[in-house]
Amino acid sequence: MSPIFVALTPILWGTTYFITGKYLAEWPALWLSVMRAIPPGLLLLAIRPAKVPWRQVPYLLLISFLYIGVFFPLLFISALYLPGSVAGTLAATLPLVLLGLQWLFLYKRPSRQALICALLGLGGIMLLLGPGAELNWIGVGAALTSVLLIGICSLLLQQRPWHGELISFTGWQLLLGGLMILPLAFWVEGAMPIPAGDDWFGLLWLILLNSALAYVLWLWGMAHLPLNRLGLMTLLNPLTAVLAGSILMHEALSYWQWLGVLTVFASLLLELLLRPKRYPAAA
Repeated sequence: MSPIFVALTPILWGTTYFITGKYLAEWPALWLSVMRAIPPGLLLLAIRPAKVPWRQVPYLLLISFLYIGVFFPLLFISALYLPGSVAGTLAATLPLVLLGLQWLFLYKRPSRQALICALLGLGGIMLLLGPGAELNWIGVGAALTSVLLIGICSLLLQQRPWHGELISFTGWQLLLGGLMILPLAFWVEGAMPIPAGDDWFGLLWLILLNSALAYVLWLWGMAHLPLNRLGLMTLLNPLTAVLAGSILMHEALSYWQWLGVLTVFASLLLELLLRPKRYPAAA
């Protein structure tokens, strides 16, 4: 699979803020999390049914809890409490978080090139944010915690990769994580809202594209691409959030924000140019 397809994942995730705000603004965050986890999990397991080896059950439960059971509610809380551009900007700290976690736990000092690319990308996202952004500290806390969870799970998935079928692993992860959220959703929010009208479009987008497709592509990238490169790809998430607001919601971008767009693309291009070249071994 080409890394281009993996880059599609943060682009799809970047539409979460627009889809949630436009079509699902009345839905509670916990029920949105359940709908984004259980239905796509069942769909993927219907496509590739497979049992989980008993010795990998604790690992799967841990990943499902962190990556789905905790991450999804935090993601939707940030989407409901913050403008997409603000939530996306906070998510753009992931490349730096990954560098810090690798240094802290793997004793792997970040290279100068990786640090420059991460800071350049974050600077571009800060330009995209604009001076009129509103901050809600509940949303800010949820967004930053979700970024830290992604970083921790990324390290876990790369240090101990899943040995088995990718689609079924993704399906089990989504299903188990969604089942962990389900009792909390009933307890906190009561009965699930009944989808009506435009709700169906928003839910189908989240289920089919933002979860079923995106998570399969992302987990493939976890197994085949360097972690720092994946981190830089996540800059496409806030970039998509801002461009979706500009194009679909007719929100005009300033010159500074367009400079931010170019800066993000420059950071991704710079990562490609500074990537260490691999030479074939001598015969």
